[in-house]
Amino acid sequence: MRLDELLAELQNQLAAVLATRDRVHALLEAVIAVGSDLDLETVLRRIIEAATTLVEARYGALGVIGEGGTLERFIPVGMSAEEIARVDHWPHGEGLLGLLIKKPQRLRMDDLAAHPASYGFPAGHPPMRSFLGVPIRVRGEVFGNLYLTEKAGGGAFADEDEAVVVALATAAGVAIENARLYEQTRRREAELQVFAGVVAHDLKGPLAAVRGFTELAYEALAGQPDQKEPAEQLERALSASGRMGHLIDDLLAYASARDAALAPVRIDLSALADQIVEEHRSAIRATATASAPEPQVYIGPLPAVEADLSMIHQLLSNLIGNAIKYTPPGQAAHVDITGAPIGDGRVCVEIADRGIGIPPGEHQAIFAGFHRAATGYTGTGLGLAICQRIVERHGGTITAADNPGGGARFTLTLPAAENSP
Repeated sequence: MRLDELLAELQNQLAAVLATRDRVHALLEAVIAVGSDLDLETVLRRIIEAATTLVEARYGALGVIGEGGTLERFIPVGMSAEEIARVDHWPHGEGLLGLLIKKPQRLRMDDLAAHPASYGFPAGHPPMRSFLGVPIRVRGEVFGNLYLTEKAGGGAFADEDEAVVVALATAAGVAIENARLYEQTRRREAELQVFAGVVAHDLKGPLAAVRGFTELAYEALAGQPDQKEPAEQLERALSASGRMGHLIDDLLAYASARDAALAPVRIDLSALADQIVEEHRSAIRATATASAPEPQVYIGPLPAVEADLSMIHQLLSNLIGNAIKYTPPGQAAHVDITGAPIGDGRVCVEIADRGIGIPPGEHQAIFAGFHRAATGYTGTGLGLAICQRIVERHGGTITAADNPGGGARFTLTLPAAENSP
């Protein structure tokens, strides 16, 4: 073989290697893009868009198989809105597409019309010749099919095209399963929120009546030497009804933190924090013994925020209340509340304490509903879950960490008020 022929052959081989490398890279990018979202509709559209791009198909569609072996959804790409409107009707799972539903398999053809199961297109449908069909399986069950037509340049789809789409279909099955699980979780969570809110609301009235009558009975018996035991039992009943009241309030707050409409206003965080600290101090004075140490709270200059006042009050009250409550018995609570703008229209607020701290490995778990990290302290386990929802509703983040001086430190971000320094 002459030198120029050898060089030409080498160049052809290098071109093939580079093309393969580029295609593998494109496939990896497509897999990442498909799996990067949890919205099922978005995932399905990304799958078929990625498939058409990878094999250079002019048209593509993803058919979702429903009950009875028909297509319950058909997502086309490559056609304009006007072209879509001109199509008389979309496939229902008959003819060639029906064959792929009944017998899930890869199918590659140079000419659609040549297949015995093909019986043409509906009125207004663009002409199509080359075809590549690949099933998508989710947990071993066929979820639907990828349909690709009209290879660029008018040629047929190759073995390599089929291999690429099969690989994409495998990744698509995982992405679809994740999106479906996410949808199911969100639906169940929403149903739970509605249930919790309704139940809590319906319990509030009867519980108030029970507590009112119990208080009347307790006041009538308290102080009578021969009624000491019944009075103590009524006192325990009052304490239990108080705990139930707190749980109901937290359930309602947990539901509203996600579903209630936001009414953003400018909030002076320094003034609000002062008010909340005084509320907690007053509650402690009303229930604690005379020797109980007074909480020591430092409030630094705090930037103004643009947020829902009732929710931010709930947020700060929960965090400050926890910082005061989770203190070793007999010790005064030490709490530092500081904040500053951090740019990009956000402010950062930190609430640090010198209390019992957070158990190792539970810095994320404490934000889950009904999680109780500390024993021996009252609470419903919903306080921090409510805080996280409120912060996220305002587009911010909240994290927990160990305070270098002992105790816990909570850091959160909120939207800054306009014209704030």
